[in-house]
Amino acid sequence: MKKTKLLIGAAVITLFTACKEEPVLIPDPSLNVSNRTVLVEEGTGVKCQNCPQGTQTLVALQQQYGEEKLVVVSLHAATNFSVPFASSAYDFRNPEVQALADYVGVQEGWPTASINRRLLPNETSIFITPHTRWGGEVAQDLLTDASMALSLTNTFDHNTRNLNIKVEILPDQLLSGEHRLTVLITQDSIQDPQLSGSTVISNYIHRHVARDVVSAPTGDIINEVLEAGALIIKNYTVTLPADFDEHHCSVVAFVSRGGNPDKEVLQAAEKHVTD
Repeated sequence: MKKTKLLIGAAVITLFTACKEEPVLIPDPSLNVSNRTVLVEEGTGVKCQNCPQGTQTLVALQQQYGEEKLVVVSLHAATNFSVPFASSAYDFRNPEVQALADYVGVQEGWPTASINRRLLPNETSIFITPHTRWGGEVAQDLLTDASMALSLTNTFDHNTRNLNIKVEILPDQLLSGEHRLTVLITQDSIQDPQLSGSTVISNYIHRHVARDVVSAPTGDIINEVLEAGALIIKNYTVTLPADFDEHHCSVVAFVSRGGNPDKEVLQAAEKHVTD
């Protein structure tokens, strides 16, 4: 996907003084640090016979908590299990999605999932199995401090298929160390074959599929100081490919720590490309 990154502040008010002009960023009124959102990155594949169980678990969790509380991204990066069928209309594999999955950690079985990229005690990988564990970890993370508010604004031109993405980050405390912003595009409700048990379901509905990564797969390093009340705005412009159905596409953005192994996601947000 052709990408152009524009690091330009928006909603700027200029205050005039006798000596100089001071730009002041005005945050989106919807930014609310108390709204904690959890990110789940699901490792899956079309030829993974147990993966539909993982997807069903995440769909149920989203219904329980709401999409504004739980963001799900499905990474089709399950080695041979992600190779499409001869009858598949889509190939969900993507080099940048694979790079993102590799950055998160080793997938030791499928279905698997990263919950806010936390490395749990006694685990060797951020991705965890079985899927029956995911609900408890999601519930626990929803109780934690978000440390910041995150807001997305999308502007899509149906003629040119240009998509402008504005990400607003508003910390409520001083955050030290390296932090990264990841932005990607998912597509939902894609009908294509999927193995379930020993049966290939030809009209399976694939959910939350990561189609492309807009930022660097490892996230773009945030160079600004993350301090309480200091609004940071990042802008991206991409061209949506013709085979991406914009009516079922969403932009997902999240801020994570940039350490290794500490890659924990502090806050996430999701917004449909078109409303």
